[in-house]
Amino acid sequence: MPYWKWIRGLIVLAAVTATVQLEFSPAGSGSYPEKPITLVIPFAPGGESDFFGRELQKAIRDHKLLPQDIVIQNVRGAGATIGSGRVRRAAPDGYTMLLLHEALITAQSSGKVPYGPEDFEPIAATGRLNMVIAVQEDSPFQTLVDLMKAAREDPNKLVFAANLNAPVHYAGLILESNEPGAAFLYTQEGGGADRFKAVVGGHADVSAFSMGEFIDYRAGGIRALAVSSAERLPAAPEIMTTVEQGYDFVHANMHFWWFPQGTDQAKVDYMAGVIQKAMATEQVQKALAKRLCEPLVKTGEEMKSQLVERIQAIRSVDATSPDVLPNIPFWISLATLLSLGVVLFGRSTSTPDAMDVSGKDDPIDAGYFRQVLLFLLATLTYLACLGLLEIDFRILSVLFMVSLVYLIRRREPIASAWKGFPWDACIVVPLLIHLVLQVFFQVELP
Repeated sequence: MPYWKWIRGLIVLAAVTATVQLEFSPAGSGSYPEKPITLVIPFAPGGESDFFGRELQKAIRDHKLLPQDIVIQNVRGAGATIGSGRVRRAAPDGYTMLLLHEALITAQSSGKVPYGPEDFEPIAATGRLNMVIAVQEDSPFQTLVDLMKAAREDPNKLVFAANLNAPVHYAGLILESNEPGAAFLYTQEGGGADRFKAVVGGHADVSAFSMGEFIDYRAGGIRALAVSSAERLPAAPEIMTTVEQGYDFVHANMHFWWFPQGTDQAKVDYMAGVIQKAMATEQVQKALAKRLCEPLVKTGEEMKSQLVERIQAIRSVDATSPDVLPNIPFWISLATLLSLGVVLFGRSTSTPDAMDVSGKDDPIDAGYFRQVLLFLLATLTYLACLGLLEIDFRILSVLFMVSLVYLIRRREPIASAWKGFPWDACIVVPLLIHLVLQVFFQVELP
């Protein structure tokens, strides 16, 4: 019996100890993190966000600031909204994180997406970088004044490579607002690496880059016209500021770290502490200094105040532009649906099956309505998949076309329906649409 009391006492003591450890652990969830944390960077490798995320990932790993690794996923497309949408829908368990600057604010402000900062848990705001307005090295424009004068005298001719409804796009809009009558033609080019290729390749006349991106790319054939600061930067004194050229455009972007909404505050605070420690390491400080990035860190109320300030500033600019292309997948789907509706109506009025049992001509029979409803269902499914899933536009569009053609031919005998099935058209048409949108209109599709 005495032994049993000792054993029972040890069990109670172990339970109490475990409870205390659970309650006062750094993340409030035992040994969080217990597995690798996924960091989603919604841009292609090679841009400023990618550099920043990988620098901190390396510092966290090298200095063992986390017991688990951070795994980076580059989820590019649709102006960063595919990546941000993935994190927004992720479980709020502290294992999926987003690194995204003010594009999360600008996408909502422009109406591109229905969500914004309030749909995430902000962790920290890090780094501060000015923006550089740059052109091809042999461009005829020598100053920002030259560029804006040309944009005023010949509106909508100069092509501005931008991540539409993101900070770079807003940079162009703010410059336009400072030069009455000036207007750029905006094209979707995604991250810094893509914009650099567009400018150097002659597909765009001008773009905006973070100072870090400009430092990376300037040897590749681009030249700065201005930096978005009130005073010249000591490390780049040769670049004139926007202010000294007469433009009221002073801007510095920051990298924000986000968890899905509903993530436990203890995990948010824990990760904020990890990021602060990583930013304070010598290797990160040196890396940021080379890119003229101020090693700033804001968390808690200070960070939230920064967010409110940026939201107010961004919402003061109208991001609507007649030169921004509409929702291409939606209009393609709508046009396809209408075309197929016409085909169905024509077939229903030209076949004996269109007669109802009473003998009266009634082309709109139950079968016709059933097919129209199926077309609507297929189209809505296609649109939902485009907006919610990370599926290649070409693959999804091929499946969409196959389903529509099948719905048209489904009343035919199975053998004949599949025998003459236009597989080539179902594959070639989506590929051609994708090619045209990407090459000629620079629309970034999933």
